[in-house]
Amino acid sequence: MLQKSNTLVPSIYPGSVYKFADLDKYEEAILNPNEEFIYARDGHPNAVITANEITKLHNADWGIVTGSGMGAISSVFMGLLSSGTRIIAGKRLYGRTLKILEKDFTRFGVQCNIVDECNLNELKSALSTPASILFIETITNPTLRVPNLKEISLLTKKNKTHLVVDNTFATPLLCKPLDHGADIVIESLTKIMCGHSDVTMGYVGGNQGIQETITKAVKDLGFHASPFDCWLISRSLETLQLRLNQSCKNAFELANWLKTSHKEIRVDFPGLQNHEDFEIALKQFGSLPGHLIAVEIPKGRAGVNKFLQAAINIPFCPSLGHSTTSVSHSWSTSHRQLTSDQKNELKITEGLLRVSVGHEPIEEIISSFDKGLRAAQQF
Repeated sequence: MLQKSNTLVPSIYPGSVYKFADLDKYEEAILNPNEEFIYARDGHPNAVITANEITKLHNADWGIVTGSGMGAISSVFMGLLSSGTRIIAGKRLYGRTLKILEKDFTRFGVQCNIVDECNLNELKSALSTPASILFIETITNPTLRVPNLKEISLLTKKNKTHLVVDNTFATPLLCKPLDHGADIVIESLTKIMCGHSDVTMGYVGGNQGIQETITKAVKDLGFHASPFDCWLISRSLETLQLRLNQSCKNAFELANWLKTSHKEIRVDFPGLQNHEDFEIALKQFGSLPGHLIAVEIPKGRAGVNKFLQAAINIPFCPSLGHSTTSVSHSWSTSHRQLTSDQKNELKITEGLLRVSVGHEPIEEIISSFDKGLRAAQQF
């Protein structure tokens, strides 16, 4: 006997294909893609539910989820770039993003111009030549610089260039790039928006007028996300505010403890008053600008190994956003393909750790860091 009850959480719809009574019903579905599902690569209920939730958080007109953050980025590039077009990219972008722009898309005749995204004069000069896209991050990876979105959007609008912002480090709870003038926003949902390290997904959304080519790229090129992963992200969104708030508070406390107790160590955190983008971060994010810190461990790679061996409760893993604190070594992971000179120019040293601060008790985090730093300094 069927129960006349409704589940509190959305159901999972694993079906990959949908059936139709006859050819006429199928043709109706083709003509009304926003009302009917045909094949899961083109859309399914869980993808729509999750995309709508994130689109609402971003105050966007439209949004679509993808199978990874790089899938979201690639769908924008495939939708808006073609042979002969030009993209301007921030020099501090995630290493793999830079790689596909400089080595992969240039094979198809796309011109790529790398600039300092925190230098408005350099951006203004680059935008004086027509470009299809300016691609930047809200908070850069891994040195946590903060481009001025409002000022940059004024420049892109003046030069009729799409401003595309990867907002992964901030999430829509700290920053809504579209409200600051961006045209397209990207999220790697794999990170803190998931928060449990059990999903690989991305999101892209934006304003009216540029939706069709990007959503077409997602569907045609197979950048789709699975129903179960979408369902898991919807689960995570329910606790995002709680998780992010506590992680941001912990990051603020950890950064200030590091500056007080280990004054000789380089600490990059936009919430510290000595950070070069402190004022911009305060305007864009408020007093708690994210859950990420960059810390330079003494004595380079050897010091990092000593730190990791002593700080046993802080794992090294090449990602971020887990519920508990972890660290990543950008020299070896996200920016591995860059030369040593390129990495040093970006202030990515062999001793630099990007710290993703979790929401466990701050006393535990500080204790682990103290043990790790003392071990790195004493050998």
